[in-house]
Amino acid sequence: MDITSLNPFAPDVALPQSEAPTVTPLSPAQGAGAATTQPGEEVRSFKDTVMGLLEQTNDKVVTSDKNVRDLATGKTNDLNKVVSSMEEANLALSFTIAMRSKLIEAYQEIARIQV
Repeated sequence: MDITSLNPFAPDVALPQSEAPTVTPLSPAQGAGAATTQPGEEVRSFKDTVMGLLEQTNDKVVTSDKNVRDLATGKTNDLNKVVSSMEEANLALSFTIAMRSKLIEAYQEIARIQV
């Protein structure tokens, strides 16, 4: 399949046959929904993943607050560090709120399914 048929703005680049991507079919055990892990890596549940993301967001917000307090009390003069930590916390919080909205939408969609 030609990529330009999917995206008319894609540049006309032809890959040599040796560089053409290959597709390997998945076995039933590796199908959609199956967890893929590397050797020695543990499988995390959805709950653990969400809790980890929430903890990371909380850590960024707490760090940002600490940096602002340090700047206000004169413990630091590194304004760049304070602003970047505030923006990082803001982006993490925005992402978390967006994820929450998507999860609620998905739950409502599942609840509307008639059995």
